Amino acid sequence: MSSDGGPTVAVKMFVDKEKKRVLFAESDKEFVDVLFSFLTLPLGTIVRLLGKQSQIGCLDELYRSVESLNQDHFQTMECKAMLLSPVNAAAFHLDRLKVKFDDTNQSGFYTCAPHRQFSSVPPGCKHGCSSSFWKCPPHLLAAVRDYGDGVFVKHGPKYIVTDDLHVAPASTRLVFSLLDRFGLQDQAKLEEKILELNAKKIIRLLKNVLISKQPLTALCFDVCLSVPLTKYLDQLPENLFPKEASEDSKPVLSAVEITLVHTKDKASVLYAEVGGDFLDLLFGLLCVPLGSIIKTYGQWSQNGSIDGLYRNIDESARTWMKQECQTVLLAPKLAPFFGCSSNVLQTEEMSPRSLAITCFNCHAVKVAYGRTGCSCRYPTEVTVTESNPKFQGIGIVSTAYVKGGLRKFLVTSDLRVLDFTMTNTLQVMSAARIPKEKLVEKDLTLDKAQSCSPCWQVLKLLRAAMLTRDALTSLLLPHKK
Repeated sequence: MSSDGGPTVAVKMFVDKEKKRVLFAESDKEFVDVLFSFLTLPLGTIVRLLGKQSQIGCLDELYRSVESLNQDHFQTMECKAMLLSPVNAAAFHLDRLKVKFDDTNQSGFYTCAPHRQFSSVPPGCKHGCSSSFWKCPPHLLAAVRDYGDGVFVKHGPKYIVTDDLHVAPASTRLVFSLLDRFGLQDQAKLEEKILELNAKKIIRLLKNVLISKQPLTALCFDVCLSVPLTKYLDQLPENLFPKEASEDSKPVLSAVEITLVHTKDKASVLYAEVGGDFLDLLFGLLCVPLGSIIKTYGQWSQNGSIDGLYRNIDESARTWMKQECQTVLLAPKLAPFFGCSSNVLQTEEMSPRSLAITCFNCHAVKVAYGRTGCSCRYPTEVTVTESNPKFQGIGIVSTAYVKGGLRKFLVTSDLRVLDFTMTNTLQVMSAARIPKEKLVEKDLTLDKAQSCSPCWQVLKLLRAAMLTRDALTSLLLPHKK
């Protein structure tokens, strides 16, 4: 137990006393499960858990923009909630972690008996009915624990985790190779230090994993980390971008038109005037799981160590990782209905689910042998299906979060989103201290702005949103070398 009374996972750190760094750690399955669960987290969840101080490109600003944007701009009342608290498609896995560091009730549903529907997004019913919140009961989670195995990895061995997050079961061969790797002929230089990680420390570790090559050292010695700023995409290694896909595998994307306002010397973008389609591309990024980003781009960033964790899931992992969990981690899915209008990242979306409630009065669920655990005199059995939070009414179906039409938005280079009004335009110009005489406007269509395809450009735009604090400038203005 931690000092606040919450559960903890124990990790034994092996520290080089002279260099003050963690060489590797030893743990049970519980800590390794926590590490792999990071791959399932939607980017918006990461930003929220880190208090909008994730330092992941422009995502903090993008998240704040969703918070401040008027509800009227979203397709439904639920769309804004979906972006601010995206549902993790692997929520039932995360609910079985020993330390639950994500405080949302993601294995619960809002159920509506009259319409036989449920939703993971409040208020749950699209018909104005009062909804009941159903939380997955502990006995149901216990029923799928797989004979003592962990959430993602198998029970039994101790696990060794290096500071750059390479994971493997402990063995003599591995121990000897690590001692050779670090040149430790004298084991007296090693110090063992046990850390008890509660939810707060795990969230700190999550941030370390995303921005540091030595996340365990940073956690053990309480090092304050920051990400070096990169302004231009061409200053980044080429391997951070995907190879352009063949024509057969490219997703379909309609042309996206914007008006760009930048300085005459092409030094910086002040803002872009955009429609709802452009905004939907950006906001949809908040719902995409971290592992899917690595799958699409081949790498997270040049700074973090999450890539090493992702690459652990190879053929050799079959001996110690539960086989059905490998796909969950290598290609995490979007929760049902959480995709955006243009899925350029080609992240697969889960199919809508159904839930058999054997007694709606007390929300008892049949686990095995027909037993419900219900003591109600007249149980009400019902099967509820998952409803679409973006559903606006009969005949009105949209996959977008943001309304289209004639409405316009102002997006600054760091992806701060505002209503397009005269007041907001003048405020942005005043804050930048750039007189109107030094600005020019230019109409762009993403499929004509460069010689490459629109999907390729949008992929680079989303990449810029994750890697730089000046996304529009880095993508749309050439870098003067």
